[in-house]
Amino acid sequence: MSDTLTIADRTFQSRLFLGTAGYPNRKIMLDALAASGTEMATASIRRVSLAGEEEGLVEVLDGRVHFLPNTAGCHTAKDALLTAELAREALDTNWIKLEIIGDRELLYPDVEELVHATALLVANAFVVLPYCN
Repeated sequence: MSDTLTIADRTFQSRLFLGTAGYPNRKIMLDALAASGTEMATASIRRVSLAGEEEGLVEVLDGRVHFLPNTAGCHTAKDALLTAELAREALDTNWIKLEIIGDRELLYPDVEELVHATALLVANAFVVLPYCN
């Protein structure tokens, strides 16, 4: 029996998604990704440099894991939609981890805005992975 996870057109052997924030340096982040066995890494589109000055996070992760941009830091469906569209254009992906913060201190999601944004994104051909409780 296979215990794979299939989302849209992709099949994953691991059900673990790992974030890319909070590591002291890139080497530790890459070691953690490798040790975990994850096939999916998330990163806030606000933290991804698109300037092309040095090797960016997208290039570092390329080929190691499926890169999943997220809308971390957004507080409204409108902001999340704009951020997702930016990620799609800049990173050539229609996959998005949808985060809409309702509580700044505890980072709990705003479920009403999340549902609204999900409907808008799905209507615009996104594969949406919402962060919710």
